[in-house]
Amino acid sequence: MKTNLKLLLTILLTLVLLPFAYSQSNNNLRVVRGKTDTVTTSNHFVVGVAAPGSNIYINDQPVKQYSTGSFGTELILREGDNPITVRATLGATDVSESFTVFFKKVPILPRVDPITFFPKLVVKTKKGAYLNYGAGEDRLGGAKINFLAEGIKMELIDSTKNLYKVKLSENSYAFIPKQFTEKVAFGVAPPYSLTSSWSVSNAGKADRVRVSLENRQPYTIHRELDPNKLIIDIHGAACNSNWITQYLDLKAIDYVHLQQRASDVFSVIIKLKEAFSWGYTVDYVGNSLDITIKHTPEAIAIAAKPSLKGLVFGVDAGHGGSASGAVSPSGIKEKDLNLDMVFMLKEELEKRGARVVLSRSEDVDVAMQERLDIFKRENIDLMVSIHCNAGGNPLKPMGTSTYYRHIEYRTLAEVILRRLLELDVTNFGLVGNFNFSLNAPIEFPTVLVETLFMSSLPDEVLIADPAFRKEMMVRVAKGLEDYVKLVKKGSR
Repeated sequence: MKTNLKLLLTILLTLVLLPFAYSQSNNNLRVVRGKTDTVTTSNHFVVGVAAPGSNIYINDQPVKQYSTGSFGTELILREGDNPITVRATLGATDVSESFTVFFKKVPILPRVDPITFFPKLVVKTKKGAYLNYGAGEDRLGGAKINFLAEGIKMELIDSTKNLYKVKLSENSYAFIPKQFTEKVAFGVAPPYSLTSSWSVSNAGKADRVRVSLENRQPYTIHRELDPNKLIIDIHGAACNSNWITQYLDLKAIDYVHLQQRASDVFSVIIKLKEAFSWGYTVDYVGNSLDITIKHTPEAIAIAAKPSLKGLVFGVDAGHGGSASGAVSPSGIKEKDLNLDMVFMLKEELEKRGARVVLSRSEDVDVAMQERLDIFKRENIDLMVSIHCNAGGNPLKPMGTSTYYRHIEYRTLAEVILRRLLELDVTNFGLVGNFNFSLNAPIEFPTVLVETLFMSSLPDEVLIADPAFRKEMMVRVAKGLEDYVKLVKKGSR
């Protein structure tokens, strides 16, 4: 009898407590991440789980709970003790758990590399630095390879006139103007780097490739049109890139790849989607090489019909102020004709819906770097520099010509020249790899137009006539329209 009574009491007690036990288990609160005694970073994640449908609070702040019952938030800790209370409510049930996390700041110590003595001189690049292929010169300077970012250290091999010969990698060297370098402390070696992860993303108006390196290394830039590729050789670097994140919303880049061309030359290979380039930049952000490739301007990409409407043109009047440029036999100064034609071209472009930025709008000296800075600051889409030529036989018509520096802008120079030749002037030629300062930028397409020769008596008659100058600028504007049509069509 006693045994039966005991069994009966046990069953009754179980029936009474069962709903309570079920309620407790169903509202169980568990913190699965964040209960760390001591941390060294201020950003701290707390993650937990409670009965689905609960109201969750962490330090009295509501926190989202997912349908699985999981929840989480990020806290910013202050130095010292940080009390944390996690609370979950469901109906009449209210459960909580409290704990403390101690945040201790760890001082960031400067990296100390092993002390090694380098027995040769090393120079470091300054703003505006660029590399030349050789020590040769002409009136426009030596043949350039490309510009370089600041803070790149290279071994000094030799010195000649105003140039240093510098070592890029074991079997490569180049020349750099002394004015764009500074010597580093004797005994400091030029760095060597392993590459790390990459990211390839759409940055809004450009696609961006970012390659992580241990140090800033020198680089050379090479462009191929068939297939359409941009290649950056990083000197003094070896591949340790096992992770390249590429997003699917890229507009200018088809794909990226890598190649170790030599034991200390690492190549970034960027396959481009479009036939025409609207400029790119190569620079360092910290020790990561940052390559941005501009998209086709929206004014072209989204327009139903190709036109100049919505584009921003940088228009440069050559010379100015004390720099008269060429002077014709009758005393006409090139700087005056250039400025007059620039205003004519501005009017033609604006009639077609474009915005125009001038490098100078009056007879003043403007340094080349200042002209470039104006155009870069205004985010221009394309630049045209207007000049008059000089030299050769004064009794012959010498004619008109256009000039480009980078192979991807050859077509731009060609279509403008073809339009100018409609005026039945002599064809002086399409000139490539031209070392003029305003042809050097890679940030936007550039073309130099040498209208006619000031020194030629037959050319002088034409260029002295305002109506003929106007006709020339109309042809330049039509050439730009032709270029935009080719861009829209997508083939050279």
